[in-house]
Amino acid sequence: MLSDREKQELREMAESESLREEFRTMRRNSEAMARTITVDELARWLTVLARMCPGAPRAKQAADYATMKL
Repeated sequence: MLSDREKQELREMAESESLREEFRTMRRNSEAMARTITVDELARWLTVLARMCPGAPRAKQAADYATMKL
């Protein structure tokens, strides 16, 4: 069940023309996976993904083993 705040956020996102266009772009690109894409199309798709998932990637934590055998 969505809270009122979550519902409001979804409504605001639905009103955003740029966000809807980015989803359309991702849908077109995902449907076209069988064909070869150009470098420009790939760059645009990656740009859209970066806008959808902003932020720096998380650093991986090293495994903490007392004894490590190879």
